[in-house]
Amino acid sequence: MQQTTRPPVALFIKTFSRYGGVEQFCYRFNEFLISRGYPVTVFCGEDKTDEAAAGKPRTEVVEVGMWRPGRFLKHFSLFHKMKSRLAQLPKGTVSFCFGNFAGCTIYRSGGPHLDFLARSMRAQRNPLRKLSKLIVRFFSPINWLMPMLDLSVYPHPDTRCILAISNKVRQAVETHFPGTHGKIAVIPNGVNTARFNPDKFNELRHDARIWYSLHEGQKAIGFCSTNFELKGLDRLIKALTLLPPEYMLIAAGGRNHTKYIEYARSLDVHERIIFPGKVDDMPQFYAALDVFCHPSFYDTFGSVVAEALAMGVPTVTTEDVGACDLIKNGENGIVVNDPTPEELSQAILNLQQVPAGQPFNCVQDDAEVFERYLALIERAAHNRKTASAEQQG
Repeated sequence: MQQTTRPPVALFIKTFSRYGGVEQFCYRFNEFLISRGYPVTVFCGEDKTDEAAAGKPRTEVVEVGMWRPGRFLKHFSLFHKMKSRLAQLPKGTVSFCFGNFAGCTIYRSGGPHLDFLARSMRAQRNPLRKLSKLIVRFFSPINWLMPMLDLSVYPHPDTRCILAISNKVRQAVETHFPGTHGKIAVIPNGVNTARFNPDKFNELRHDARIWYSLHEGQKAIGFCSTNFELKGLDRLIKALTLLPPEYMLIAAGGRNHTKYIEYARSLDVHERIIFPGKVDDMPQFYAALDVFCHPSFYDTFGSVVAEALAMGVPTVTTEDVGACDLIKNGENGIVVNDPTPEELSQAILNLQQVPAGQPFNCVQDDAEVFERYLALIERAAHNRKTASAEQQG
């Protein structure tokens, strides 16, 4: 019979789904907790899993709903609905938050919104475009709401631990909320190393090169993002003009390729770029590469960096990416100060002597990360029991 001494856990997230960055991470953590025998309830604004429809056994999911339309109403309504649900939790429940909800025992932070607004503006290389972006952001209600929610979330007295997914996040939180010092634990994201590993790279290498129409002698640079602008694709395209002609660029993901195709055409490198769109088979994508490049201007972690490194692909990224902590310059990649075309091209050339497909042993497996999460949950439950016993005594 299952032990009942494990504390009940409540996970809070905007969208419960198997797809997306934080969504997928929460989904996998939920499965991990269930496998370890913990009673789990997931509270979400919307449930996009298909287990219930398929009749599969699953954890309890409470869909609280969100107001619509627009991000402002969604976040505003969800903040208050989750606050109500938190107040109704049974005594002894450890609440674990994956969103901007105040009062959870453990808050997994991707960084304050004001930090994002300030640092992400560097992605704008056109002064007029930068001014336009500033004006739009200033008059956008969501950019007034999110900092106000942060003021309720980070200093909340019921939050025992703020879990930062990188040192970048820790630094940002301590800068904007100095009172949180001492409550922050840094635990970088992991990856599913059964799916992303050097053996898989070598197994898929031949077919992956054929799939992306790469010829012998060509060197493939990989890039993957839904936000081409913030992640610096234009700088990487310009860097291609400074690299030998055998270098090809595979730019996966994105929402609008047209302006980047035109930009590449204006630089006469359009025939050296492949835009495959959304990629479902990411291990195959990494297996085609000789180097991965993530020249982002803002990324609290950057899971694609961790995945590429886990596959054994040397990686170029920036100091503004949380996962840069995983890189040892010259050994498994290079961290550049500023993603200028010149710095990016030089870093790519400098990694020619680092062959892809070798074990770097710098990325943790999901299970290792989840064990550390579990330790935080157990510690919070123990401290709560101790405090309760002292009050009764």
